[in-house]
Amino acid sequence: MNVRMNKNSRLFLMVAVSSLASQISLNMFGSGFILAMSPLMMAIFLYIFKDINPFRACCLMTVFSPLVRLLVVILQTGDFAGSAHIVLPDMGFFFGYAVLFAHVTRKMGYSPYHKFYLRLVMCDFFGNCCEQTLRVMSGLTHYTLASFGTFGIIALARNLIVILVCIALDTYMSLLERHEHEENYKRLVLMASTFESEVYSMRKNMGEIEDIMTNAFELYRSMDDEDYPPELRSKALMIAKDIHEVKKGYRRVIKGLQDNFLSDFNDDTKLPLSDLLKILSVDVDRTREVQHANVVFRSSLETDYQIQKHFAFMSILRNLISNSIDALCSMPRSHRGEVFVRCRDMKRDGADYCAIEVKDNGPGIPEADLEYLFVPGFSTKYDEATGDINRGLGLTLALDLMKTQFNGEIEVSTGDKGTTFTLWFPVDKLTEDENSFSDVTIYSEDNARGIGRGSGRAEE
Repeated sequence: MNVRMNKNSRLFLMVAVSSLASQISLNMFGSGFILAMSPLMMAIFLYIFKDINPFRACCLMTVFSPLVRLLVVILQTGDFAGSAHIVLPDMGFFFGYAVLFAHVTRKMGYSPYHKFYLRLVMCDFFGNCCEQTLRVMSGLTHYTLASFGTFGIIALARNLIVILVCIALDTYMSLLERHEHEENYKRLVLMASTFESEVYSMRKNMGEIEDIMTNAFELYRSMDDEDYPPELRSKALMIAKDIHEVKKGYRRVIKGLQDNFLSDFNDDTKLPLSDLLKILSVDVDRTREVQHANVVFRSSLETDYQIQKHFAFMSILRNLISNSIDALCSMPRSHRGEVFVRCRDMKRDGADYCAIEVKDNGPGIPEADLEYLFVPGFSTKYDEATGDINRGLGLTLALDLMKTQFNGEIEVSTGDKGTTFTLWFPVDKLTEDENSFSDVTIYSEDNARGIGRGSGRAEE
């Protein structure tokens, strides 16, 4: 258990709580034997704070627990000598417990639970025997066979509570760690999806950079046949060299991302569609908080497909959902925005498809923008304060990934009550055993306009 306290603080907490617990007891046996809570709390703390020296802790308990009880009894009776005669034999219990636990139980370990329980019972029983010996020596009682039976029952009952509490604590911590692991994994998958999208775009851009570099170099070579000023020829060659350096920079960034981050995620593991929707809901919650958007995200699915190309899949849906949220943020604050993702099994041209609708109740898409929605660089997201305009690559990337990675299509329908993007994923492509962004194509305006009913809203 991860408790953010230093050792001395933990030791003080253990002694203080366990000593105060000496005032809590159950009279379960009717013959003067009580089930004290102080040893119970001490055993629990010894399990939680495994790095504390148990002998030192139990020795401190030997002093402070009887001392606290002594003070309370003195206040009740006003008799110091009589109270000390009754309470001080308690020291025998903690000292005996300390010796056995420190030199036997701790060395044998804290697991498995059933063996640890037996060791606790043994320590508890031995401690009670030591305490009873001191009471016999002080004339308070005498040994009987029944006494040992009672000690055994007390040890079994008290440490059963201890071991149940320990199991409960371990279970709770395991759930917390699992939840934290799941949340971290969700964030990492989102990050990996974003990086993969950027790498995919950079690879495409490298093809265009290569063309520009080639044209610049051809321009330089063509100047040999004409009477051009030397400075122009030199500038043409310099442009080709500079573009080549840009290309090398792109290549280094891609390699760095793949070697240092994405290599841990590019495996053959399939992720369920339901898990991907949960991860997307986390992303929507985070986006909603950042943008202070009044947006609700819902989803439903008929079949929980195991998706191989989950990074490409996530990139497509994230762009569309982000687009919907941005549209909803443009509406009055009082408007309760909703983004609904519905996954259905459909037949199309005799083939099995997973049709995923990304639907919002935003303002819809202007008719004039529909023709250019998937054209690279087109965007209506203009910041009047700074004059910045977004890259306009989000929907372009989504459409390109749909075609190259899934052989799918995107359809768009819009109106005054919102917009719906319908993604048609062939089931065989959605679940196939390939996971690569390597099939890069140079995007063109012609193939941007060649999908389904082909239109939509301005994207990132």
